[in-house]
Amino acid sequence: MLCRPTSPSTSATYQQSSRTTPRLLAIDPQNRLLARGPRFRTDAELVRDIVLTASGLVHLTIGGPSTFPPVPDSVLNDTFARPDYWQVPEGPERYRRSLYIFRKRSMPDPVLASFDAPNADFACARRLRSNTPLASLVSLNEPVFVEAARAMALRVLRNDSSTDQQRADYAFRLCTGRRPEQAERAEVLALLQSRRRQLADRTEIINQITTGDTEKSPVPPRNTTAADLAVWTITARVLLNLDETLTKN
Repeated sequence: MLCRPTSPSTSATYQQSSRTTPRLLAIDPQNRLLARGPRFRTDAELVRDIVLTASGLVHLTIGGPSTFPPVPDSVLNDTFARPDYWQVPEGPERYRRSLYIFRKRSMPDPVLASFDAPNADFACARRLRSNTPLASLVSLNEPVFVEAARAMALRVLRNDSSTDQQRADYAFRLCTGRRPEQAERAEVLALLQSRRRQLADRTEIINQITTGDTEKSPVPPRNTTAADLAVWTITARVLLNLDETLTKN
């Protein structure tokens, strides 16, 4: 009889929590017996995919042509010859999984490189992980991450939730896979309230946050306002940058 093999991602060993106990530490201090799961920031490509998935933007089509990711003009201009073929799509293909994005060997992708993606000039047997402010700047300000925060705000406001508390629970679960604890929920609600006070009647700033253009007004979901969309965009940026969101735990 043929047995169906177990996928590594669905095995009990792979899904173990990284939390440990004094007993497990005494038995297996180096985790050589896989008594607990690992805890590390996910690889560069998965950081991007996690953010796109939580926001609902991720394009899950399997196969087909790859796509060019957004890259700053300064990076394109500093190569040996500017690649005029580097045309970033505006449709769903813009948010394809990182498996399907082009990388130019002489032009490291600034987003992936900030999360320690290896240089394509040579083979990489093992990736090293760093923890620098540059990674935080990328995940807060690069176009794909900003667009993901705006999309997640729309997703939260379109959900069947009527109160900020329900929306906070939903948003937190999108990013971490669990409901927030009471103290965590209180922090999210406090952030929402403070941003609402700060953005009250500041139309240009609201437009800038939600559309990237001070002259362009957003179209918020039914029964919500542009200010709601702006404060949830800010909140989504925070939740998408939580250590727990980007960590294999």
